[in-house]
Amino acid sequence: MSGGFSGGFSGGFSGGFSGGFSGGFSGGFSQQGGVGPVALATSRAGIVGPFEGPTLNPPLHPFANPDNLALWAEGPRLTACLQELMEGLTITADGESREGEMAFADLNASRIRRHKLLTLKGPTKNQLKHQLQLVAAYADLRSDRAAEIIDQLAPPLMFWAQITGMLEHRHKKTAQIVELALALAVQVEMRFKSMFAVVRPVEFSPQIQPIIPTPGHGSWPSGHATEAFVAATVLEALLDEARGRKHDGRESHVQLQRLAARIAINRTVAGVHYPIDSAVGRLIGTSLGDYFLARAKGGYTHPRSFDSDKFVSADGTPKDFDLHDPMDKGAYGLSRSKVEMPKAANLGWLWSEAVKEWK
Repeated sequence: MSGGFSGGFSGGFSGGFSGGFSGGFSGGFSQQGGVGPVALATSRAGIVGPFEGPTLNPPLHPFANPDNLALWAEGPRLTACLQELMEGLTITADGESREGEMAFADLNASRIRRHKLLTLKGPTKNQLKHQLQLVAAYADLRSDRAAEIIDQLAPPLMFWAQITGMLEHRHKKTAQIVELALALAVQVEMRFKSMFAVVRPVEFSPQIQPIIPTPGHGSWPSGHATEAFVAATVLEALLDEARGRKHDGRESHVQLQRLAARIAINRTVAGVHYPIDSAVGRLIGTSLGDYFLARAKGGYTHPRSFDSDKFVSADGTPKDFDLHDPMDKGAYGLSRSKVEMPKAANLGWLWSEAVKEWK
């Protein structure tokens, strides 16, 4: 999805994810009946009369109030929320250890401190060659999965809607929340892709022959996996908050996680990712989902890590991506320490509006 998600993101929020789902929530006035500027100009000339100065009394909106977002179009609203999410996040490379890190600092605090949220150690060339056996084996599923693979090139909102019951006319703010989570994922994953610069499977063997165009960026981490797991994490939390006593989010957990894993594995089936790309994408997506929720509501998150050196099978065979692998053992690391997060006012407003849609 990083080809589709990031393409939708860079193409502009207003024409991106939610627009793809509904054909554009705000396509009404701007294209109403094909009315153009000439018709509007002649209409005004025929009725306006002499200018009488300001005769109306529009309300004056409060300063720095997140409720003002209700007045904005989707694109500017999401841009403001994304900037808020990115403030304080830094991604750095340690040349000596060859590790990448993501950290957060509250820039409005009286004492600014940098808190590590993610630590990643990438795969070796030999490990990628070993993983190539799995990529070749997954090609046997291409006939069965081809339709999914193609439809998941773009943000697969309909797949999530199939599980959650998300509806175009009722859940517009929910779609914006998901779009925003995907945009955050794209920002972070692309930095790590650039940092680790892992070559794609097709560069190791002419027999891989991907069934979709190989994306023009690094393989590790998988953008599709990162984005699918951040969406799964956020949607589960949203449903749980909106229907807390019914635990709809918790009841949807298994299906949301299975879908995220299937989306990730489909990229290996297509021939453009190694299983280890999906494994680290699962970790990053889950971590970003936790960060997103902490900023939306105020709270804390736990630092996580992924060590590719530990992504190995006991019998020496190439290790496959497995949704059942615990997120605190093996290659996956989870710290017990808590990183407190300040609530992001704009994001908090959008989150509250999305929650209302499910009540």
